Amino acid sequence: MSGPAERAVGNLFLGGPANVSWERALEGLDAADALRVPAGLPHAVGQVAAHVQFWQAWLLDAAAGDARPWPEHAAGGWPEPGAWDTLRRDLLTAQARLRDLARDPAFMSGSTPQGQPWAATLASFAGHGVYHLGQVVVIRQALGLWPPPSGGDTW
Repeated sequence: MSGPAERAVGNLFLGGPANVSWERALEGLDAADALRVPAGLPHAVGQVAAHVQFWQAWLLDAAAGDARPWPEHAAGGWPEPGAWDTLRRDLLTAQARLRDLARDPAFMSGSTPQGQPWAATLASFAGHGVYHLGQVVVIRQALGLWPPPSGGDTW
């Protein structure tokens, strides 16, 4: 049974009461729209999603004891998006896996191979994801594609 802290961190991976979920933020986007960069903004939704998925995959590998080296430069964490449907599926699947880890008290009480608490590491990565989730919403707004078909937090 996970406690309030584990549930709170876990909610950051799939959405909670304070933000839309990644699933909703990506809902209804086709590959062409996911790769459109709005005027005045630096990235497309697909580029942001690929960046977040890169770090989610890195984190899951680290949690499994198989961490890849940290990129030498920030650009190393911004891979090309590739096939949109695959990227979207992989990002959402990784989000669910990270949420499960964040809700596992035994895992959260442990430490990374570098001695950092997993609880702090997952909280940091969850914050990173929520930061980029906000970017996705802004990009969609700039493209005239917000809210998604099922609605968004746009009271």
